[in-house]
Amino acid sequence: MDTAHKEQLLERFRRYLDALPEAEVTAEEPHTDLYSLFTELVTLKNEVRLESRQIKTALDEFRAVFETLQTSQSQLGTELDRARSALPEQRRAALKPILLELLDLHDRLEAGLRVLQDYRPSLLGRLCRQEQALLQAMAQGQEMSLRRLEQILNAQQVTALSAQGQSLDPHTMRAAELERRSDLANGIVTEELRKGYTWQGDLLRLAEVKVNRQPEPVVSANVSTSNSH
Repeated sequence: MDTAHKEQLLERFRRYLDALPEAEVTAEEPHTDLYSLFTELVTLKNEVRLESRQIKTALDEFRAVFETLQTSQSQLGTELDRARSALPEQRRAALKPILLELLDLHDRLEAGLRVLQDYRPSLLGRLCRQEQALLQAMAQGQEMSLRRLEQILNAQQVTALSAQGQSLDPHTMRAAELERRSDLANGIVTEELRKGYTWQGDLLRLAEVKVNRQPEPVVSANVSTSNSH
């Protein structure tokens, strides 16, 4: 590069510098000494320690709340299990009087059906077809109601006890009447006055029965007199 060309370039650069605005004088940043630095560090350390304590306190409170919730949940689970286990017994306690009422209704329907079946109309009644049809319809209605009631009882596992011809069982039977027959042993049930029932294997109603008691043997007193001389 020749000297003239260099001079030309320098002149152009000088004019460029002259055209620039004056730079703003900026204040010099304050100098941080070692003492100030350690003071800032101590302050920061204290703040961190304080925040750590607050966080620890919050964690302890959260842990206490969590333990309380866990205890409450455990107690609630225990109560639910207890209520769930007690539910069948409560259901049985509520259902038992209803079943006893149904058994009484069954007894009345059975007795009414037996009366209708044993009824023998008079000669005039036998001649009256309308009366015979009415009696037959009543008997059929009673029988249908009785069968339906027995289906309900069977669905609840209510089973009739078999007492006739059995020995008296004080756990399932109650002797309401006595019968004296010499051909049967003492304590044999001769008639069921009211049927007994079990419910799911447990006794629901005692059977009322007539029990045999053999008649007392007749003792004949033979008076023998002897003369002693």
